[in-house]
Amino acid sequence: MSELNKQIEARLRTRFAQLRAEAGTKLPDNFFQPVFDHLDELVDVVASLQDYSTEPYMDKVRQVICTQCLASPDGRCVRRDAHACGLDVYFPIIVGVIEQALRADPGLPA
Repeated sequence: MSELNKQIEARLRTRFAQLRAEAGTKLPDNFFQPVFDHLDELVDVVASLQDYSTEPYMDKVRQVICTQCLASPDGRCVRRDAHACGLDVYFPIIVGVIEQALRADPGLPA
């Protein structure tokens, strides 16, 4: 894992701790696990797209990450359908954290 991805992981863990504290109900322990299991791919998706909407990012995530996770061949995911996937539920926040880190990294082209 690159140094940038380690920084992104640390930022996400901090933000997820805040989300857990704000949540009225206890989130499952593995709620955000898909984010960390596929962090490199997720960062690549966000870095490869630039859009004001999260829909293009989500479309690409469903193609690249969800097919490797728990999605069935038809694209359905029991975890996502049950709102038990932190990647799906908090996707705009996750993309925002990653975008901030990518913009702050001086090694990336403008």
